[in-house]
Parts: sequence; structure tokens; C-alpha cells
Amino acid sequence: MVRICLLPLLSGCNDANSSISASSDTVSKQQIDTIITNINKQYPDASNELKQNVLNTAVRAIENLVFVKGGSFEMGDFGAPCEIPSVTRNRIDWSPDVKCLASFSSAETGANKVHKVTLDSYSMSAYETSFMDMEWMRQINGLPVAADKMDGYHVIKGEVIERGSEDYEYLLTRRKNKATRTINWQQAKDYCQWLGNLTVLPFDLPTEAQWEYVARNRSEKRYYATNNGYLQYRNGQYFNPNTGYYIDYTDDEVNAGTSTEDQIGQWPANPLGIYGMSNNISEWTNDWYSPDYYQESPELNPQGPKTGEEKVMRDGLGTMTIGRVPNKIEEDKYYSSNSFRCSLQQQTPAIAKN
Repeated sequence: MVRICLLPLLSGCNDANSSISASSDTVSKQQIDTIITNINKQYPDASNELKQNVLNTAVRAIENLVFVKGGSFEMGDFGAPCEIPSVTRNRIDWSPDVKCLASFSSAETGANKVHKVTLDSYSMSAYETSFMDMEWMRQINGLPVAADKMDGYHVIKGEVIERGSEDYEYLLTRRKNKATRTINWQQAKDYCQWLGNLTVLPFDLPTEAQWEYVARNRSEKRYYATNNGYLQYRNGQYFNPNTGYYIDYTDDEVNAGTSTEDQIGQWPANPLGIYGMSNNISEWTNDWYSPDYYQESPELNPQGPKTGEEKVMRDGLGTMTIGRVPNKIEEDKYYSSNSFRCSLQQQTPAIAKN
């Protein structure tokens, strides 16, 4: 977390001449100074309070990065047993003799074409982008709130939520700690590149291959991107074929919910330290979608087709780590199930503290 320097002359804080400042256990003072310089240069007329919130957002984005060591894996639907011993699709164990596809949609989306992929190292955000992080970006750039103005359950077309209004304050109480919603792919792309402009680091959306590699704990045959590869719901159970009894999950074992998360990081991270990759929220990737792409994908750092009409989203509502979802690049409203996280497209970790 960012620690705000209350007195600019404290040891470890930034230049005393700066109106905003921050310190971090992991981000260097030099990197923070770079961000401050860029904020002041790009937004000279913004209030100090808004600049400070933007600084906190950018520093936190670096702090939240998880370095992912590159390697090779078999990308795509690696199969599943036709009859699941646990009698639930939420708890599947892979074995070499699997004969069925794991995902019902794999043949339609082309994910049934398993192919070798080799990735260079990169970093991935441990969390999906929050509503407030998106809000600070949009506010300082003079963009409207990333939310629909509603009349009950209906979107009021052509109207926006005014900051400072009752609607806005109510929105903050409901979404402040949740993943941001998006109405199109470009919003996600713009946010990550905005972080890159402030930090001078190559932030961008992850590629589809990078997303799957992380979701599967690099190369494991995991069906869900949770702490143990299963979805364990409250009041859920599974059949133990060794004992012949059904076993209930305890509250301590719950690692997923049936709706979107109440707050970012609600459920345990996967083994790499990445949260929310199986949380009923689909995430944008950088790739154009084609059902035939897996058949022609290059082995090294695939980037997706050069053109297309839809973008690839990953995760989604009840899909597995190998499930891919084609999505139109523009929606008719902000859906709670559409969000994103950013990655760092460089082979070394972000700048560490000196």
C-alpha cells in the first residue's frame, strides 16, 4: 500500500518542492519522482488532491505487479474425465487418460486445438482494476464516470452521472472496492496505456496466452484459477469415491462465490499470488478473436490475429482456465461481468526500491 508523506522533508519522501508525494516499500524514490514529474507536466491545472490520488493509483499499480517467469506450456483445452469422480464440475482432477473436452464451448471457440506456447517473462497485476482507480484516471482526463445513469433497472441513454451528485455518492458506496466495469475494450486498453505514460513502464493489457499461463499456475492442468484448482462454494459439497460419502466445504475452505465479488481480493489468490481469475468476471485481453487462431498460432509469444471484429475475454461466468469468450468491442451498457487487469510487457520485474 502507498504511504502518503505528510511532511515533505521526512526521510525517504519526495522532493520538498513537490505538492504531492508518496513512499513505498517496493517502488523506488526515482520511479515515484518520475511519476510525479509526469503528473505535473500532463495535468498542470488539476487540483493537488486529484494529483495525489492519481499518484497513489500509479504507485499502487506497480506495487501490485506479480512477476511471472516465462516458460512453455500446452495452451488450450487439455481435456477432462468423461465421468467426474467427485460428481461436480467444480472439482475435477486431470489424468493422462482423459477423453472428453473440459469446456463445452471449446470446439466452437477453437480452444480444443491444444498447441505449444512459449512465453517470455512478464508481470501481471495481482488484482483487477478497481472502480476507483478507473475513476481517478477518468476524472483527471475529463472523462465521464464509468457507469450508467439508471432509472430503476433501465439505463437512461445520453445521460451521465455527475460527480458530487447523490447518484455519484450512492455509486461510490456500492462500487468503491469492486472491479471497474467497462463498456468497451478501448476503455481497458486506454487505462493500461495511461499507467504506462505516467510510469514510463510498458503497461498494457495481457495477451490471451499470458492470461491462461497465469491462470494455470504457469503450466499446470488446473481447471480453475483458484488457490487449489477447484471452485469451493459456501454450502457446497462433493462426492468422495474412496469413502462413498459426500463431503461439505467448511467456511474456511470457501474460495469462490456464485456472483461477482463483493470486493476485490475477496477470495484467496492462486499459487502465483493473482486474485480473482475465477470470480464470475470476464477480463479483456489484447487479442483479436478468431476460432481458427489456435491452429496457426506461433509458438513464441503469440499476439492473436492481426485484425478481427471481436476481442478475446477470459474467465467469464462459470468458464474454466482454458475457456475463451469472444466479445464485441462495444457494449450497450456497463456490465458488472466485464472488467480487466493490466500487465507489464517487459522481461524484468518493475523497478524495485534502491
